[in-house]
Amino acid sequence: MADKTSSVDLVLDALGGTGRYQMFQYFVCMFSALSASFQLLNIVFVGRDVAHTCKAPVNTSDIYLITDNELIQANDSKISFEKCNIRVEANISGNISTSKLSCIYGYEYMEGKDTSLMSDMDIVCDKEHLQGFAQTLLITGQGIGAFVLPTFSDRYGRRPLHFVSHLCFLGFGVGVAFAPTYTVFLVLRVVLGFLQQGIVLTNITITIEIFPSRHRKLSGLLTSMIWTVCNAFIALIAYLMQTYSWRTTQLVYCSVSLYVFVEFFLLDESLSWLITNNKTKQVTKNLKKAARMSGKDCHTVLNVYKKIQKQHESEKSLTESLLGSKDQGVNGKTETVKEKDKTKPSFLDLMKRKRLAANVFVLWFVWITDSLTVFGLFMTSYSLVGSPHVNFVLYSLLEAPAAIALYFTVDRYGRKKTSVALHGIAGVALLAATVCKFVGEGSLWSPIAVTVFSFIGMFGASGAWGTACLFTPEMFPTNLRNFGLGTSSAFSRVGGMLAPFSSLLAEYVEWAPGTIFGVCCLLATVLVNVLPETMGRELPQTVDDVEAWHKKTDDKEAKEMDTFPMARPKGPMEC
Repeated sequence: MADKTSSVDLVLDALGGTGRYQMFQYFVCMFSALSASFQLLNIVFVGRDVAHTCKAPVNTSDIYLITDNELIQANDSKISFEKCNIRVEANISGNISTSKLSCIYGYEYMEGKDTSLMSDMDIVCDKEHLQGFAQTLLITGQGIGAFVLPTFSDRYGRRPLHFVSHLCFLGFGVGVAFAPTYTVFLVLRVVLGFLQQGIVLTNITITIEIFPSRHRKLSGLLTSMIWTVCNAFIALIAYLMQTYSWRTTQLVYCSVSLYVFVEFFLLDESLSWLITNNKTKQVTKNLKKAARMSGKDCHTVLNVYKKIQKQHESEKSLTESLLGSKDQGVNGKTETVKEKDKTKPSFLDLMKRKRLAANVFVLWFVWITDSLTVFGLFMTSYSLVGSPHVNFVLYSLLEAPAAIALYFTVDRYGRKKTSVALHGIAGVALLAATVCKFVGEGSLWSPIAVTVFSFIGMFGASGAWGTACLFTPEMFPTNLRNFGLGTSSAFSRVGGMLAPFSSLLAEYVEWAPGTIFGVCCLLATVLVNVLPETMGRELPQTVDDVEAWHKKTDDKEAKEMDTFPMARPKGPMEC
């Protein structure tokens, strides 16, 4: 029996599969990834640490008057202006007496006070623990947005949510550059995180739905490559803006969001959403435009759509007849199909079925792990050997080979095996980096080995996350797809919120961050096996479609066990 999902694939194939219209719409949509990625990771440079010392007063002798040590006040002393203390030392009868003062006169920054957000607002020394909140609160906003916004996307369409989010994102991005206090900055970062999810989640959904099922991996490859370029540009802009105020740098980063005014006239609604929600008039209009752009015969494309619509109507009439007869025979009354159509799938439908609920929980854990690992590695890039700008770019560029590996494996070996392999690579590499750091402490080879294994870990983690981005939308029916992707993305923010504090944890337990990253990745390799394989399957329309995948897998395994009795578990009497 045909369904609306298969009709989408047939229509997209009639347009050429990867025709000019589809590729044009893909790149129109994905150009907004510049906006989303810039505000997500620019804090690495906008909020970087700037070398500083305590500021000296106009009259240095004033320092003697405020020390508690009377002997120091009475003797000539040596004053040192350190990073977070003013050290006052005096040689008294051969003994060194020391007194420490806080930076009561403020701070002296080596590169200029307004170079970084943290130096501009004096978020250093006793306030240093507040630095991590700049990223944590943005990711908190992402989590809230991932839970709230997908409902609007599934109900009103991908396009309206995308534009509203992008436009507001521009406004609040400019607002961040003029934040008068750190508190205001943090509040605006929460809002940016919330709106960023409106851009990212609709991007993923639109670009997945714009190609037929056999070309979905192309979307995954292109998306990963585009994010690689976007992230690399973050470091490039930061390098070119080193001598400018962080506020000017922030304006440069958010200026790319002006693209929203161009995008408004170019981006169309997802055909998958329009067809599933019976927006026949808009589907017809968009198909005519798509056929002209792709060089396809307009009538041929429309005939494909109309033929499938007629098939749906005949199937619907048959279903109505059968349901009506059954309801009237059992209940003595007829339930109209119009009333049945009002019953739409909800997320609770997934939670009520054990196998499907297990899928959801595994996906959530995978997203948490991938987010924690990738963001944790980005946030600690400055601790590796070499320039932090170069390390950041290298980390970003590693997503390119990961995406290429993903492209050639997901349709050959499947989503599950690809995810298992990449999580395994990340887990082993990061644990190896931790061991090298611990065993080779103080040696020449240790920093190099740690850097190499960390890069391998980033390769595996970013590739695994790319697999999850492709895998997750395929696991949910159409009217829950954006919501399912949104909840998974929301749970990933748990990892993202913890990632900024990984460097703080390393100061107390140096081996802890790498161990946590590695163990979580290895655990993900085990849990992914719970999920059904989606390779070669069309996007599901209903919850029953997803559950049917499990039933087919169970039936296949049962047949294999009957065919090969030696592989069948032995009963008590067979031992």
